[in-house]
Amino acid sequence: MLFTCYGLKLTIGDLTSVQQQLSKELITDYLTQIANRQFFYQYMQKNQSAPYTILLIDIDFFKVINDQFGHDRGDQVLIELSSLYAKALPNNSVFARLGGEEFAIYLPGDNRPKACDLSEQLLSLAHTIELAANRTVSVSIGVSFKAPEEAFNEVVKRADQALYKAKNSGRSQYYIA
Repeated sequence: MLFTCYGLKLTIGDLTSVQQQLSKELITDYLTQIANRQFFYQYMQKNQSAPYTILLIDIDFFKVINDQFGHDRGDQVLIELSSLYAKALPNNSVFARLGGEEFAIYLPGDNRPKACDLSEQLLSLAHTIELAANRTVSVSIGVSFKAPEEAFNEVVKRADQALYKAKNSGRSQYYIA
């Protein structure tokens, strides 16, 4: 009887460990080990009342990186960029991979100078990742600030529009919505 109870305890312990692992996998991007799209959107749905800033980041010419240097190198770029950015961001921010080569950052508050400084820093950090001699990674960034009573989806939509303006204006820059 004691042996059976002990075995049951191990099974419950194992199940708890598996449940914790599955919970982590549901909110973490498998490749970069940062938050994933699902976590980011769930977090934002819960934190809509206070002012905040959204940065959407897209790696410039990522398809070309994959085509010229291979998908393994493309994955490596995603991992390196994620690591560099995660170290550079304030502790109260949320950093997530939305999919492919697109990332998002949530910053609490409406601090334009801070958002601009951070965007400049992120642009510079991307250039530290070398692809080949005299060729580095670049990113484009769209920034938007939550307006009073504005829904999260609208803030993201404006950041996305700003991102495309940055790309259409020559890439490797940020644009504020």
